[in-house]
Amino acid sequence: MNVVGIDIGAARHVAAVCREGEQEAEKAILRISSRRAGFDDLDRWMTRHGDVGLVVMESSGHYWMSLASHLRRRGLPVALVNPLSAKYFAKSRLQRTKSDPADARTLAVLGMSTHPTPREPLAGAELREAARFAMTLVTEQAKVCQRIQRLVDLGFPELRDAFEDPTCVSALAVLRQAPTAAAVQRKRATTLARATRPGGGRAIGPKRAESLKALAEQTVAPPELERQVGFELALLIEQYDLLEGQITQAESRLAGLVEGDVARRLQSIPGVGPATAATLLAEIGDIFRFTDVDQLLSYAGVHPREASSGRKGANPETSWHMAKTGNAHLRAALYRMAMVGVQHNPVIAEHYARKRAVGKSKMNALGHCMAKALALVWGVWRGGRDFDPAYRA
Repeated sequence: MNVVGIDIGAARHVAAVCREGEQEAEKAILRISSRRAGFDDLDRWMTRHGDVGLVVMESSGHYWMSLASHLRRRGLPVALVNPLSAKYFAKSRLQRTKSDPADARTLAVLGMSTHPTPREPLAGAELREAARFAMTLVTEQAKVCQRIQRLVDLGFPELRDAFEDPTCVSALAVLRQAPTAAAVQRKRATTLARATRPGGGRAIGPKRAESLKALAEQTVAPPELERQVGFELALLIEQYDLLEGQITQAESRLAGLVEGDVARRLQSIPGVGPATAATLLAEIGDIFRFTDVDQLLSYAGVHPREASSGRKGANPETSWHMAKTGNAHLRAALYRMAMVGVQHNPVIAEHYARKRAVGKSKMNALGHCMAKALALVWGVWRGGRDFDPAYRA
């Protein structure tokens, strides 16, 4: 059985072969384009090399997907390997050359030496792509929220006295009508009282409107920036509303892709919607491949990492940080679970309060809540039961 290693590139791929019983790949390589003509050249080249029992390629980026799909339709087994595995395999062989042909030969020898298990390379790819797209929209909306908060600090800093989160539904309803303190002063209280979110909902009411008017009278916002802040806020809120609609559409599509008892049980956890559930399913895959929850925490990169040397990190409360070495897409979903869970999940809210009480910063406490959220996912998924806030009892 011959093994073919393919180094993937954006426009061109490089293939090398290691013949059965050999410990080194052949020097001769094949360079192909990432288009149909290149795929046809690869088919003819592999036919000339006889029995190809395995094709090995790295799973980095997205350029491998078209070629992997083509090879599987031809009936060839494809094994995807982690780029780090290939890197350290090359180091173990004292390989000094770093080039596309050298990488292709390394992958061929790795396949011959370690026999990685071939799998369906694009199994679950649609769900994973849909989940990552939805989480990307959520991340973009979070960035817009950060910009809105900066402008609130410039145009109406006292808004934070009325709303703990200046990007909450009610605060944005006010900002749509009056984006600055000066604009609030110019508005009538009855007009502000009718402020509602797009599509309707409960108005903020006369009591809140009068409170905002009083805060606006005492504002410390610089008047020199009032017009520009109002202009920028109007555009950013439009972006926020656009992303909100797109997130709704993306989650609606995900709801059609995410089916089964596992997805339903995951969504029983407060803070887990279709997008988050889809991300958990797509990025974790088979949760039973992890023997304990610590392995899953390491896979996500939310396990603690010590950073201390000499005087640096002498305080044990500050020497440990989140590793952030695992799956970034999974961490994004856990961050969302933690943010929503602090408000709506009693287990995460209690965990957050406990970490804050011992002196952890807000972000550090949120990091602990991300690990707690993944532990809840572990319990619900592996335990085969819905979320129960009283599970400890």
